[in-house]
Amino acid sequence: MTLPASTFTTTDLMAAASKVLSDSHYRRVRGGIEDWDTTTSRLFEDEYNVVGIAVFETCAELLESWPDLQGSLVNVMSHHIGREESKAWDGYLVLLSPGLASTQSQAIEAVRYNTTRLRKMVATGDDLRSATDVERVLGALLPLGTERSTVAERSSLDLLPRLLVDHGVAEETTRLLIEAFREQAPLMERLHQRGEKR
Repeated sequence: MTLPASTFTTTDLMAAASKVLSDSHYRRVRGGIEDWDTTTSRLFEDEYNVVGIAVFETCAELLESWPDLQGSLVNVMSHHIGREESKAWDGYLVLLSPGLASTQSQAIEAVRYNTTRLRKMVATGDDLRSATDVERVLGALLPLGTERSTVAERSSLDLLPRLLVDHGVAEETTRLLIEAFREQAPLMERLHQRGEKR
């Protein structure tokens, strides 16, 4: 079965990737770095990372160009970031193409798993169908989402009553026991008190 080609253009991909990073508090680096201030390549940074994004019409162009872009990004980082800065060691090269990999899929995989000099994130038309796919590709560079942090703010005990309802334990009973536990009160005594009130 052949998948339909990605509906993205290189302009769409660059816009989507730029938006995802900008929305996550990355700052676009402009001026003075000609390889990284074009319509097909941009440089971003935040407090921790340097990210070079490049888009290509075809996977063949991506495979041909990535080594030079990697060299360029390493050069930029070595000239503009001090060795003592933590992000001097956290450079990412993001390579995107709306083209389908087809016969080049093994070569694309080889780039994806090549960790020399910089980490690479590679996505082709096989991987990119919507803007959420672009966000997924860049996920390792993004801060944890608010939905994760709100779950982390709640303890396991807060989640327990709802979970036990699915196993036939009354939610009110579980909440009562958790309240007693937090107050370091006798659990069985609290249950008896509730029974007397009824």
